[in-house]
Amino acid sequence: MSTEKLDVTDLDFDQIKDNLKSFLGNQTVFSGYDFTASGINTILNVLAYNTHYNSFYLNMIANEMYLGSASIRNSVASKAAMLNYTPRSQVGASATIIVTVVPAGTPSFVTCDKFTKFNSTIKGKQYVFATTQAFQIDRSLAGAYVKQIDVKEGVPSVYTFTKNTSDKEQRFVLPNSNVDISTAEVTVKVSPSDATSYVYEKAGDFTAISGTANIYFTSEVSNGRYEIQFGDGSIGRALTHGNQVQVRALVCNGAGPNGASTFKSLDAVGGFDNISISTSTAAYGGAERESIESVKFNAPKTFSSQRRAVTVEDYKALIFANFPDAESIQSWGGETSATPVYGKVYIAIKPKGAEFLTTAQRKTVIALLSDRKMVAIEPVITDPIIYKVQPTITVKYDSALTTGSSSAIAAKVKTTVQNYNSTDLRLFDTNFKFSKLLTKIDKSDESITNSLMTLKIYTSFIPSLLTAVTYRFYFNNAIAHAFDGYLGAISSSSFSYKDTAGTLYDACKMEDYNGVIRVYRKQNNIKTIIRNNIGSIDYTTGQVTLVAFAPQAITNNIVHIYFEPVEEDMIPVREQIFQILDSDITVNVTDVNILERRSVTANSTTTTTTSY
Repeated sequence: MSTEKLDVTDLDFDQIKDNLKSFLGNQTVFSGYDFTASGINTILNVLAYNTHYNSFYLNMIANEMYLGSASIRNSVASKAAMLNYTPRSQVGASATIIVTVVPAGTPSFVTCDKFTKFNSTIKGKQYVFATTQAFQIDRSLAGAYVKQIDVKEGVPSVYTFTKNTSDKEQRFVLPNSNVDISTAEVTVKVSPSDATSYVYEKAGDFTAISGTANIYFTSEVSNGRYEIQFGDGSIGRALTHGNQVQVRALVCNGAGPNGASTFKSLDAVGGFDNISISTSTAAYGGAERESIESVKFNAPKTFSSQRRAVTVEDYKALIFANFPDAESIQSWGGETSATPVYGKVYIAIKPKGAEFLTTAQRKTVIALLSDRKMVAIEPVITDPIIYKVQPTITVKYDSALTTGSSSAIAAKVKTTVQNYNSTDLRLFDTNFKFSKLLTKIDKSDESITNSLMTLKIYTSFIPSLLTAVTYRFYFNNAIAHAFDGYLGAISSSSFSYKDTAGTLYDACKMEDYNGVIRVYRKQNNIKTIIRNNIGSIDYTTGQVTLVAFAPQAITNNIVHIYFEPVEEDMIPVREQIFQILDSDITVNVTDVNILERRSVTANSTTTTTTSY
């Protein structure tokens, strides 16, 4: 009998079957046997399929054992729990409303109870908002009852459980996966008939939890639902038989209600129905539950930060984990700023669907960090600095290789640039890579033979029209200055400016001249210098300084400053973001097939060049 062993290293179906054939063919009893043309071929198929399925299954099980490779949400949540990380639930949108109550009589105050309901309609769908705490509306000197209150989207819901110590597998799982777990209020009664209830707080610092502390823990379990867990008597108070657990929370709709700005009352306030409502801050901050990718990214970083803000990476981890509106975050110590500032950490946040945070969002982030930062360090929330890339693209294509028109080719190229902006730019720490974009443009259509691209970079600011102000711009990439007297490295949009004699000129622009920024205007192709020196430029570092800049009038109140970079690849620094607007994309298309025919036919005067 052959002593050859079965090869178990190959796991694909065909390889497994071939190995089985080889193994059996080396046995004396099957010597010369034709496995392909016999009934045993079916048995070999079954054995190969079974082995292949088992190997695939075991590989998937192995993947689910690690946070980095897991793809099933339950597995990811379970591994995150080992790092003491709870994935964020759906979050209800928050709004601030001003409630005016007209009561019967003249009470000294009116109480707005916790979970008092209001509603708002977005795109034909009604959403319920509720207060998450009680408010006291005092009577003013004028006799009015007016109060600014915060409301959160979600339907108040109550879940009740009774502790049964004989059930060793009892768990307190909230049945609705759309619960905003951040709104949970947990109370415990000694028994259902006992009128006294004890409020339990969500566990915080483990080192400060005693065996008698009224605390609870949360974790995500199957199907995105959340489980409420209690202490064991060593860490947190343990429940006893017959204890009744009551959980009140809001069941919300995630991002759907964002933008709600008109509210009506559904409940009486303090027992009075004569209520009027105005909106102070429209609804914001609603978010879907944390994605699998986000959990895998945030869990290890939050664990390393230990839920405190010490390093700059700690700030990013905490905000990502607790502020769902953030799309991209950059943080750095003040000592590394262009002008060093000690004792401060700067945080730039790009919110989802917008370029800058609202005032309410800023307050939310500051409140999040206030009890987790070091005492001597001040966190400063700053806006991203957006540098917009303005590409001008010239594409040559062969019409013989496509049925599409030149406008169709231009549309494809523009879509390619838009996709590049969406996937490779718009966020912090994303470099602009010239060759990568150009390669994508060449692949936009098979008929494209070659393409060229030139770039202008610009940033925008709103200068004061009342006082002269010094402005500094840190491009952080070298600016072109090919030779002394070179013009065009810096330019701008138009504004009105006064010369030294006080004469006002419109249609003025900026330009650089050997490191000096000056103001000029052109009329009838005659160039006049209005101001010889309003600032300076460092061509190496890309720093532009405008000293006592005092425009008198500006179109749309915005001035754009254009840069010509030395390098076509550009790297953002700190709060910088590169972005390409649809309106800034220019595509010129030329049909080389027509040009070639033109060279053959001397009398032909037809050429197709299309600009978009």
